[in-house]
Amino acid sequence: MSEKLEFYGPTVAEALTKASATLGIDEERLDFEIVDQGSAGFLGIGAREARILVEHQAPPPEELVEANDEPTVKPSDEEGFVPTEEALDASQAAGGDSSSSDGRLYELIVAVDEFMTSLIEEMGFDATVDAYDAGETINVDVATKETGLFIGQKGETIDAIQYLLNVAIYKDHPFSKRIIVDSEGYRQRRVEAIQGMAHRTARRVMREKRSLSLPPMSASERRVVHLFLKENPNVTTLSDGEEEDRRVIVSPA
Repeated sequence: MSEKLEFYGPTVAEALTKASATLGIDEERLDFEIVDQGSAGFLGIGAREARILVEHQAPPPEELVEANDEPTVKPSDEEGFVPTEEALDASQAAGGDSSSSDGRLYELIVAVDEFMTSLIEEMGFDATVDAYDAGETINVDVATKETGLFIGQKGETIDAIQYLLNVAIYKDHPFSKRIIVDSEGYRQRRVEAIQGMAHRTARRVMREKRSLSLPPMSASERRVVHLFLKENPNVTTLSDGEEEDRRVIVSPA
């Protein structure tokens, strides 16, 4: 049985991100319609959020997870990590008043901090760990003199650590929020670099009127490109290739 769910966000892209995280479905696979593009208003006056409707296949009642079931987690092709619907169901079933929710969130952050600190020590890094609630995510900042080694080539090490942390924590806790691991602002710098590359490629595609491919990227990096160019009506994007050679193709619309 299908149902239409409504999601809000400052932009359509952010509303899609919320829908993807909530439903455990890659954004590229979401069947949605834009109800309102949203507006920044003028000097903040008259601002309104973007609004989308997402078509979703609701699971039969017997497939829903009971509150005592242990939630599971799985990787997603374009997210790096997205909770399963079962994990979200278990989290919602375990909900209560705000004070108990705050208590569970505090315990979760402590568990994240302790696990990450132990992992860093086992890996031989001299580093400090700061885990905190960032609203829609739990952020973990790692400060070390060996930042390059901790991040790894193309972010492979830090991404692997982030995935391991999510799996390990949510094995014993109801899913709450995706955990993001960062070091010295690496993730924001990387996003800005990828967006710059996508922008330059899109301009070439429009000028030369032919398809161009970006270098091979990880799933999360390809997602940045898809979302960034989604608002450009003159180009389209698709992922092509297998495994480590998978890349984004930008084509004229």
